[in-house]
Amino acid sequence: MNIESEIKTILNSAGPVTGAELTEELPHINDIALWRACYGSSDIRVSNCARYYLRYDILRGNQLRLSPSILRDFLTFSLIYLTDQMVEIVEANTRLANKFRSVSLEKLSWARDALLRLDDDLQEVINAHCVVFLSGDIAYYLAHQTKRTHDQLGVEINGSDIDIVIVTNRGAPPEKIARIESQLLTTKKIYLTTPDIGEELDFIVKPIETMLGQLAYGDIHQKIASKILYESYFLMGRVDIYQTLMQHLKLSGTWNRIESDFEIALGQRKDTIAKILDLAPDASTDDEEVASLFFASKERLEFQ
Repeated sequence: MNIESEIKTILNSAGPVTGAELTEELPHINDIALWRACYGSSDIRVSNCARYYLRYDILRGNQLRLSPSILRDFLTFSLIYLTDQMVEIVEANTRLANKFRSVSLEKLSWARDALLRLDDDLQEVINAHCVVFLSGDIAYYLAHQTKRTHDQLGVEINGSDIDIVIVTNRGAPPEKIARIESQLLTTKKIYLTTPDIGEELDFIVKPIETMLGQLAYGDIHQKIASKILYESYFLMGRVDIYQTLMQHLKLSGTWNRIESDFEIALGQRKDTIAKILDLAPDASTDDEEVASLFFASKERLEFQ
């Protein structure tokens, strides 16, 4: 039985399934072969619920990327179905999208909890002198819970990171800002080492002058900082500081630069898909060049 026939047998029995569920049913077929069989068939369809956003693959020459990566999109955010399963796919798509929204809101609550764990006087400092926002998967309601292992601690993490940025104004007291960082580090460890939580809390604290300077969108670090602000979700603190940052993002022209880079990355994604379809039948992500088409370099461990 060829790959397409095996996929059809599963779909006829189970109805629409995610790419990850399909790989579990067909462990003897590699991800590339499954992806190509699904996209190359006239009887099989792929529907995804992801919104794409810009990222930079630092380990590959700051290459522009879209997130989710092609493999993450297929495994986590896509449903595979047959052409005669249109009724089932509508309901399945809704359930899948709601799943990621629920996960995102749960992670958002952990982000807020981290701030509410701060001492009362430190929360007052945030409300008086800071703005806190988050970005990444959560901001796009695409947070997932695909298990992975923390590199240093070896503990299991529930998928998407919780990325928090704190921007301080000129009146923020340095000693209290230092305490905020210290207490957030303590919470980060608690989140990582408590099995019932298992969340990766990443945060950075920076003065507003630094944030404004990064909007120059020159080197890779400035680009990443600008993109994080562009896609951000307001969480806590001074709304006026947040509005000022967003205004500078637009007036500086960086907002338009980010959207231009997104269009470039979108075009490159289409070219990449064409390259994948032209790969040899026995192509494998064990090959670095092949792997680079399917996922960002930092994702390699997640897909092993």
